[in-house]
Amino acid sequence: MTFKNHKTSYFIKNNLILILLILIFSLHASAQYNIVKTGSLISKKDAELVLNHHNKVRADFGIPPLTWNPELSAYAQEWAEYLVKNNKNEMAHRSGLGKNIREYGENIFWATPYEYYSPLSASELWYEEKAEYIYQPLSKLNFHGTGHYSQMIWNTTKEIGVGVAKGTDGSMIVVANYFPAGNIVGLKPY
Repeated sequence: MTFKNHKTSYFIKNNLILILLILIFSLHASAQYNIVKTGSLISKKDAELVLNHHNKVRADFGIPPLTWNPELSAYAQEWAEYLVKNNKNEMAHRSGLGKNIREYGENIFWATPYEYYSPLSASELWYEEKAEYIYQPLSKLNFHGTGHYSQMIWNTTKEIGVGVAKGTDGSMIVVANYFPAGNIVGLKPY
């Protein structure tokens, strides 16, 4: 009888340790998705939806998750507002303005009407490029049409920040910036 109790006690003790380890890991894993401050006009809820969507897409390939960067979001917000105020609500990449173009990756989304779309719509649209994507080193010939998707899954990218603006024409403009930048010619995303 003592042996049986010892065995039961040993079993319970080991299972409790296992359960505690799972809980600690779960709390740590979920903490990276808990955004305290977005850094832009994107809501906390929308930021978490975009981050979770990106990380699910990345997890499908075993690529480490992105973390939210409020400073990067402020940078993206600045560009979204520039597109509304100075670019007549038209999409354009930042090119030579601001930070070095190779320091940050950038995805842009435009849709109308504003009320019908969300920042998650942008992430989902970029993901749809997967249908056209062929896994091979990136080149100037195969980049167009799949560059938003390949930036989402670029394995050396660690952080994301998103800004959102309402266009004067009633459109939604979403800018996502990534650090470090992906889409490097001659390399594969993972």
